[in-house]
Amino acid sequence: METTLDLSTLVLECIDGKDDHFKIDVQANQSIVLSATDAENCVLIKELESHGGAVIVTYSNSKIWIDATDCPVPVKINGNMVTKNEFRLNDVLRIGNSIWRITTPVREQDQTNATVNHIRKGFTNFIGLEELKDFKLSSIFSQVFKKHSLAEMEDQLITGTYNNTPALTDIETSWAKPWLFSRMLLISIAISVLMIIGFRTFENPNLLPGLMFIGSFAVPVSTLIFFLEMNAPRNISVFMVMALAFLGGVTSLFIALILFDRLEFLSNIMHASAAGIIEESAKVLVVVLIVGRFTRYKWILNGLLFGAAIGMGFAAFESAGYAYRSASFDGMVDNLILRGLLSPFMHIVWTANASAALWFVKGDRKFNWNMLGDMRFLRVLFSSMILHMIWNAEFGILPIPVFLDIKYLILGVLAWIICFRLVQAGLKQLNEARRAEVERLSAE
Repeated sequence: METTLDLSTLVLECIDGKDDHFKIDVQANQSIVLSATDAENCVLIKELESHGGAVIVTYSNSKIWIDATDCPVPVKINGNMVTKNEFRLNDVLRIGNSIWRITTPVREQDQTNATVNHIRKGFTNFIGLEELKDFKLSSIFSQVFKKHSLAEMEDQLITGTYNNTPALTDIETSWAKPWLFSRMLLISIAISVLMIIGFRTFENPNLLPGLMFIGSFAVPVSTLIFFLEMNAPRNISVFMVMALAFLGGVTSLFIALILFDRLEFLSNIMHASAAGIIEESAKVLVVVLIVGRFTRYKWILNGLLFGAAIGMGFAAFESAGYAYRSASFDGMVDNLILRGLLSPFMHIVWTANASAALWFVKGDRKFNWNMLGDMRFLRVLFSSMILHMIWNAEFGILPIPVFLDIKYLILGVLAWIICFRLVQAGLKQLNEARRAEVERLSAE
């Protein structure tokens, strides 16, 4: 069966021999002379340097022809000696001891796709989590713009008590559709705006502490509610989440300050990027110390929520500190707005990811220190540290509105990709456990 080529350019490539990796573009209706010299209209190939002669490659009428009449070394196509013969795609051409083939040029789009796939595969191998499947961001946020009653809002928060924890067989293991977080965000923003207007109108300093508190906690708390809604087992109460956020947030800040003091050499070497190692270690340590002993909370999604709670507390108190240190009211407001916008992409998701990975290892066992050496945990912890270090690094890529620099947007997206992959792993874990429970009940 004849093969015709409908391309304006083909590539003649040496894949083995003296001219290994040498590529020659062959244009339609053109002849290329492979010879022992680089004379006009000739292409020098090393295989013929010591022998002389030439091989003519002609691309005409959508076919390639080989003319080896003047070649002193053996020329074969697919192992058969040739003098004049058609050279088809996928054929193997042998000139002396060198092997050649015809390939189509790599299109720019194909090259881009190959590069993206290579990066994606490397990212997947590094974090050790499956790529997202059947994942639609629009579906997850599909309930945000729908109307919900006050009773529905209250029901959404009644979770995790002994009387309001669903049985394993009743757990919904598909992707959650959180929406309450958006209502909390709107309420918090409205209160913050009222306080800003109030201060500008009356210049009463009594409004400043409230503005610092609400402004620092508005977006972080709303993001934490998002993680609460994503916790499919619904086995963690709002009281426990908020207790973790405040107690864990303050404790992790305190431990981070101790580590900064004791590991001053890291700051001297890495400057602001040292926070990536110190602060992420401090927050994970607090997660372990406060909830590591519990066996009731055995799901990956539980670890995700615990980490988000402590990361939220850390982020909010840190933002309040930056606001307090502002030189002016306008500077404080700008600081609160910027850190509020960036907070979902920082401490909350970094700590949530590391904690979820630890719960991946821990399961229904009590925590022991050997778990920290498991690569399933370390890969994700290192990713959080690296993202944090690059975030703090004193360089930018491209300034953009809102996020200051595209660097922060890229790092935030990567953090959330890891997060959603962990959610996927958590849902898979729940689905397998529920299936096993159904089979066990059916067998009784």
